[in-house]
Amino acid sequence: MSTAHNNSSIEQQAQRLHSEAQAIATAREVAVEIARLAADPANNNTLPWRQAELLSQSGLTAIGVPKAFGGLGASVQTIVETVRLISVADGGVGQLLQIHNVMLRGIFTGYTEAVRDRLIADVLAGKRFGNALAEVGGKNKFSLKTRVERREDGKLVLNGSKFYSTGSYLAEWISLTAASDTGGAGVLLNRNTPGLTLVDDWEAFGQNNSVSGTVIFDNIELDEDYIARREGPMKRTGLTFPQILHAAIDTGIASGALSAAVDYLKHHARPWVESNVERANEEPHIIKQIGEYAVALRAAESLLREAAQVFDRHNLDPDNKELQDELILSVATARAHSDGASLKISSDIFSLLGASSTLSKWNLDRFWRNARVHTTHDPIRWRLHHVGNYYLNGIDPGEYTAILNAKQAEGASRKA
Repeated sequence: MSTAHNNSSIEQQAQRLHSEAQAIATAREVAVEIARLAADPANNNTLPWRQAELLSQSGLTAIGVPKAFGGLGASVQTIVETVRLISVADGGVGQLLQIHNVMLRGIFTGYTEAVRDRLIADVLAGKRFGNALAEVGGKNKFSLKTRVERREDGKLVLNGSKFYSTGSYLAEWISLTAASDTGGAGVLLNRNTPGLTLVDDWEAFGQNNSVSGTVIFDNIELDEDYIARREGPMKRTGLTFPQILHAAIDTGIASGALSAAVDYLKHHARPWVESNVERANEEPHIIKQIGEYAVALRAAESLLREAAQVFDRHNLDPDNKELQDELILSVATARAHSDGASLKISSDIFSLLGASSTLSKWNLDRFWRNARVHTTHDPIRWRLHHVGNYYLNGIDPGEYTAILNAKQAEGASRKA
């Protein structure tokens, strides 16, 4: 475990991507190097500085900046595909890109133009966002102990801590939520802010490269320009963007696992003694099982693409209730299938590859470890609940935006 106090992130020289096709091609190129690093078991417990640097230098972290502000203004389809491609190589690094894209969307509302422009300039230069939203120890994820309070001298001060702070240890900007006497507040902090401590203590068995550890806030004096108060309720589709990117991560992990299994079968596996074939990839039972994996993967990929297309149509007509419903349903469907495909393929491949494939030198368990950890983030049972309630009882599909809005209405100011 290591701790960063006011460290500057690695300086980036980010290239500018000029088309969505170039963004996707770049993601494929970057994924090759990230996959090489992920395959080496020696890198399993090292911080992904190089991988994060590759994301930034490639320009992939800037494609979500709208054209009006000097960015590519990439479609949801393209952002989803870049996250999926990076996750094929390493689901943890894919999550770094996922959370950066989610936090990036938040800077265009609630902040002054000067703050927004500074943040955009940093993103175009290759700087990244991390998050510090969730906490441990409370009744649930919305029981916030981290608070903004006004001192007697009039200064706003932040105290508390967060966990599951994806990407923050490596990021330039940390986006967080806190309770206050006037309601929930969004706060942006630069990594060099006095009183901010970033701790590398994410010690799960998977998604290690998401670097989702602790962030501590110790009497941080806040610049009020970097505090955003929520105006009005969150949109009922407000969580579909992080959700679809989570689906992209799991779909990518499933694809990476299948590719690694195919490579192992072709170059390292031995055929079973009863098979009467020369090579493992000629065994009929193996061929059939790989076909089943491929069908599961293709279904997840197709549903992910469809959900992204619905998302882009929704963005053109955000008040269309029918499109809102379809977006929530399609993203939930993509989540469910990506969840199942990633867990099934990453776990079951060993039944085909043989005992030698479990040796640490092959590092093939990384796909299952990443899938198993990542798919715990947002229970699929609740995505299925909303879909089922819609079809069975005609209840409008939703997410937990309603709970967030209820908490906001309460003032989000009670100490947990």
